[in-house]
Amino acid sequence: MIPLSVIYVGLAGVMLALVVATAFQRGSPRVFFILALRLAIGWHFLFEGLHKIHSHYVGPTETNRPFSSAAYFRHAPGPLGPLLRRSYEDPEGVIAARVRVPSTIDPELLRRSTLEDQAQACPTAVAAELDALLPQIEEAVRQEAERELAAADKEESVGLAQATTDTAKAEVRNKAEAARAAARKKLENYGSIARERLQAAKAAYARWVHGVDPRPTRIKFITNEDVPLTAPQRLAYLDHLRQALEEAEERLRLGLGHGYGIEQKRATDLRNDYDNALTELARDALAFLEDLKKDLLGDAYAPAPSTLSQGELLDRITMWFLVIVGTLLLIGLFTPLACLSAIGFLVLTYLTYPPFPWFPHPPGTEGNPIFINKNVIEALALCVILVHPTGRWLGLDALWMYFCSRRCTAKPSTQSTAHP
Repeated sequence: MIPLSVIYVGLAGVMLALVVATAFQRGSPRVFFILALRLAIGWHFLFEGLHKIHSHYVGPTETNRPFSSAAYFRHAPGPLGPLLRRSYEDPEGVIAARVRVPSTIDPELLRRSTLEDQAQACPTAVAAELDALLPQIEEAVRQEAERELAAADKEESVGLAQATTDTAKAEVRNKAEAARAAARKKLENYGSIARERLQAAKAAYARWVHGVDPRPTRIKFITNEDVPLTAPQRLAYLDHLRQALEEAEERLRLGLGHGYGIEQKRATDLRNDYDNALTELARDALAFLEDLKKDLLGDAYAPAPSTLSQGELLDRITMWFLVIVGTLLLIGLFTPLACLSAIGFLVLTYLTYPPFPWFPHPPGTEGNPIFINKNVIEALALCVILVHPTGRWLGLDALWMYFCSRRCTAKPSTQSTAHP
């Protein structure tokens, strides 16, 4: 991230430029405060975008979560909410297909069951995805057997070269022949071996889903330690958060706690916790499935190419949009266009999560806004900047317009003259 010393120098430079520009405008208080408003909004946009970019650069850690607007849009009640929600993958759909099972099986009973019975308890979506890999698993087993044959031949040649007695050479030959026999057997039965490995993978996933084997899980407020949890335990935690959230939202519907916004903040915090737990469970289920695929395919495993979803692409656009618009406002370049773009962004944000009394507040809301929130105030401030030539008072718009006017005046006027 940008060092604090650079930020302090930049802030000092902005303040100095503001004072100098005001002095050139005869110390007009109107010029000072309108310029200060533009610079403040530009500073806010720029560093908000840089912070979001930095969160992706650092990656997920105990104290950092890469910026994502998925949780924001998941509960957006405004007219644009349903449209934007379709851009993001639904973690509840992932959990319903890969974690929640229609019928529960006693964990102890499943533990004592055969591998085949355990594989039968694997969720249908996961089993189908693993079954589709059977031809690749068979090919991986066949190649593994061929490598073992080649390794046995190589080991035999090296061993014979190093052996000094007939007894040692015979021992090397016997060991190599045993390895070759095992490899040939694997080569002859690669299909059944592949199916056994496939069953073992489905059984491993089923044991996690039905509460037999836990997996390391990162829990909020527990640092530097993974807690082993099974899928039913994590679902129970999700249900607990959902019930607490529903109770908090019911209190809001009854109008309780509006005076100080206590219940509103509590509901917002619970909604954030629930969304994060939901997303992490869906991500962990998919990661477990990828680990099983990697174990099954070995060197032939090739992870799916990482392509940005529509929601992730929207997040990237948002981050860089904030940086670009903030920079243009700070340097005073194409100021009217930057103002219009920022106003449009704030209007879209308002229509996604309008602060109506009957709607819940979005995550991270400060205070208790009703109809008017910070987005509206900032949009109105940008309208004020839009109708004033602030880029000519302080900014590169002055140079841009100067060069444009020079080009226009430099063109020779061509007038036709009539000759008698």
